[in-house]
Amino acid sequence: MTEPAGIGGRGGTVLGVIWGENFLTLILISLRFYTRHYIRGKVGWDDYWLIVTWLLMVIFGALTSVGVAHGMGQHRADLTTEQFADGVFYITCAQVIASLAIGMCKVVVATFLLRIVTAPWQRWFLWFCIGSMMILSLILSSAVFAQCSPVESIWNPLLADKKVCHINLTILAFVDCSYAAFLDFVLAAFPWIALRNLNMKRKERITICISLSLGVFAGICGVIRTSGLGALNETNDYLYAMPDNYMWTFTEVSTTIICVTVGSFHPLWNKLRGHDSSSGGGYQQHSSGYGGTGPYQLSSYSRSKKGGGKKNNTFTSRSDKDDVEAIAGTMTKTTIKNDSDETILLQGSNNIVRVNEITITYEDTKTEGEASGPIVR
Repeated sequence: MTEPAGIGGRGGTVLGVIWGENFLTLILISLRFYTRHYIRGKVGWDDYWLIVTWLLMVIFGALTSVGVAHGMGQHRADLTTEQFADGVFYITCAQVIASLAIGMCKVVVATFLLRIVTAPWQRWFLWFCIGSMMILSLILSSAVFAQCSPVESIWNPLLADKKVCHINLTILAFVDCSYAAFLDFVLAAFPWIALRNLNMKRKERITICISLSLGVFAGICGVIRTSGLGALNETNDYLYAMPDNYMWTFTEVSTTIICVTVGSFHPLWNKLRGHDSSSGGGYQQHSSGYGGTGPYQLSSYSRSKKGGGKKNNTFTSRSDKDDVEAIAGTMTKTTIKNDSDETILLQGSNNIVRVNEITITYEDTKTEGEASGPIVR
């Protein structure tokens, strides 16, 4: 068994970046899952895909760490042939996981956006992004070991004379990385289009769009990562040149995770400040009093008696500025219990509403020989 080369050269930097970002994203994902599960009472598919993405990055980090121990980050001249071969083998395995993680982080963003969009074309577009990205990622991950024969010649320089390559992995990697970076920018800009016609305050719309648009930083990482692929293909000092690509890959995924998680912390922040934060499922839809999901009569109101002759009226009204508006379909009677960025968005049946609820308490009083009207308080 070949003795590991040990951590040297740029290896320490690689380990610091990878595991530092892994620890940070673990904290953020844990806080998001806690908020969604214990405060909001609703965990979605985007939360589960987020966990899958993080697990892939842990595997990627572990394989890269073993690669660092076998010479990644060190010059070729400082390693034996066996150490060099072992180092290339482990980082080649890491490439398979990295391509899947890159694809999964786009799935996380697109799945999150699927929770808030309403138009059919928007949903079809997001599903196209998910499908196309994962297809490319699967092709690239499969091609890593299928590119040459014999397979061992990919990492063992002693078999260079027998090496026959059938696939140009550099071209595939360039296409995959370019498309991933492109999707980062597209998905970052998408909320500005999807939410532009919603009936909400301008400040609310801008806040939501900005929180979802931080993915441009992931796109920048992707562009930098893609631009370095050509140099990797031409270098003879592969293990020393590879750390930059791996660190930018890890940072791209970590940045995406950060962008997706930070927008969900508002309910947790309210709880920490002692503000009331009712539990519920984020998007709560109740059946109308007029039959299932049929149209809800906006002018109706309910009256309930309380002790002491007091009465409590709760009604929903529509102001001149359309404070209550149904978009893309019929409206159902709705209670929204989520005070995160998703507060104003209703999941299900393509309905998005904003409801103003007013409660008026009054009591009937009578003077001697005369009945008076209700006194509003």
